[in-house]
Amino acid sequence: MRRSSLLNPTNRSTMIWRFLSIALLVASCAVADQLDDARQLFQQKKYADAARAVESYLQREPSSVEALVLAGDIAVQLESPDKALDYYRRAYQRDRENSLVLRKYARLLSEKGEHTEALEILRRALRLNPRDVYLRLAYGQALLAADSIQAAELEITKAREMNKSIPDGFLALGDLYYSQRVYPLAKDNYEQALALDPENLPAREKLALVYFRMANAEVVDNALANEYYTRSLQQWAEIIKRDPTYARAYFEQGKIFFYASRYAEAAASLGEYIHLRPDAPNATLARWYLAQSLEKIGKCADADDHLQFAIRTIDSVRSKARLLLARCYFDLKRYAEAANEFHQLQAEDPAQLSSTLDRERYGYALILSGDTTAAIPVLRQAVDQDSTRCLTIYRLAELYRARLQYDDAVTLYQRYLRNCPDSLAARIYALMGTALFSANRVQEAAAALEQSIAKDSGLIFAYRMLAATQKSLNQPSKQIIATLQQGLHYASSPADRALLYTLYCQLLLEERQYDELKSVASSWFRADSDRPEAALYLAVAYQGIGDRDNACKYYREALRLNPGLEIAKKNLKQLDCK
Repeated sequence: MRRSSLLNPTNRSTMIWRFLSIALLVASCAVADQLDDARQLFQQKKYADAARAVESYLQREPSSVEALVLAGDIAVQLESPDKALDYYRRAYQRDRENSLVLRKYARLLSEKGEHTEALEILRRALRLNPRDVYLRLAYGQALLAADSIQAAELEITKAREMNKSIPDGFLALGDLYYSQRVYPLAKDNYEQALALDPENLPAREKLALVYFRMANAEVVDNALANEYYTRSLQQWAEIIKRDPTYARAYFEQGKIFFYASRYAEAAASLGEYIHLRPDAPNATLARWYLAQSLEKIGKCADADDHLQFAIRTIDSVRSKARLLLARCYFDLKRYAEAANEFHQLQAEDPAQLSSTLDRERYGYALILSGDTTAAIPVLRQAVDQDSTRCLTIYRLAELYRARLQYDDAVTLYQRYLRNCPDSLAARIYALMGTALFSANRVQEAAAALEQSIAKDSGLIFAYRMLAATQKSLNQPSKQIIATLQQGLHYASSPADRALLYTLYCQLLLEERQYDELKSVASSWFRADSDRPEAALYLAVAYQGIGDRDNACKYYREALRLNPGLEIAKKNLKQLDCK
């Protein structure tokens, strides 16, 4: 039997070689496809995906100039200039004669301030290709970046004369004028570049920037400045219309909106920029502008993360960001967190808490998070700083009164009366009178309460306090009774009447004027027959004048209305009521 030819050693080696060749070909095609994928993703503006694809390709083909240039271009779009420079350097090291590569490399060297190396690379290339207009323009712009203005102008003008049909010459001239702050001439050249190529987005970007500079430079005519701002915004809008992924357009647009106090539009533009370039160098500043814009339009929940980011990463704005975060927490009713941020700010940068309104927020945040003791000195600072903060003065005075700090309360009531609207004056005089009475400054209390009644004859508790003050001053009973009767004339509710009748009846009882007590208590009981106190005083009056049956009757009535009245039970038993 013949042996199979496949078992022949020569044939077997041939088959293995063919198999390896096919495998290598397939692998090579797969790698090439990966580069095509990266290129396609770049064209589709999917820069992050493109970056991953080209990195994967470069792991297998680290010497591919085409891939290195593409990787550099992607890094430029992702606003990662250091990465881009590294890729272009590697490409240049592998192909020093490639005009496109060395121009890209030299441009980034110039942007990094490495002017000597950039100029040397371009000079060497120009000696070999003196008629390359793009090289000459690149050389001119490198001279411009190195601040060699006259030499730059010579090279750029020479290049433009070599070929006036390309926009690049006008762009370079525009850059020359822009660097010298001759903004109208820069604008004209950028417009000429756009006339040659309306889809040239870098040219449109430069035009938008020069309009912004012209607006800032216009200090006399506000209308003209606003027109330039509008034109700048229009150019950025045109860029976004042509390329919705053009990240810088959103950033610059957002900045203009922010400085124009158009915060809702600023937030929209800056939010889109951060979505497109979350890790770009400008993203840090963009997040700070975005945080401020969101706080301004009341979107504090959205601002929270961005403000915390600014606190962590931007030393120069940390205190301002913390202040905005504290305000936001206050607006969101997260009072404990607001108080904590204000507390840190007080320790970190007290000058940021110079606003009376912010001190008020701090104080109220402390109160609403349960720390009234800490709140009082903070609020006192606020009202000492601005004596027109009427509501806070009033609230703080009430806090002092509740904490038995009567002299402090009186001081603030007086300040309120000096500086605040008259609409609450009657009530403030009454409260001040109460505080003065509690501080044993009885004569002053009487004067304040009389002022209260003079301003508002319907303020019932002022009559009650004035009568108590008169009693403390040992004024005649007739005068005290006159005060109470005047108050009863205006008392329209059972609670108001009870406030006055209780003191009135107690006064008559102390003086054992039982007939008068019977008359007054009867009037009260007729007006408010559901008040156990009225029935009780009426029973006491009858008991005092010796009318046992009526005394028993009204003690029972008092107990019916309030079964817990021990004094009524005791007196019923004492009178042996059946």
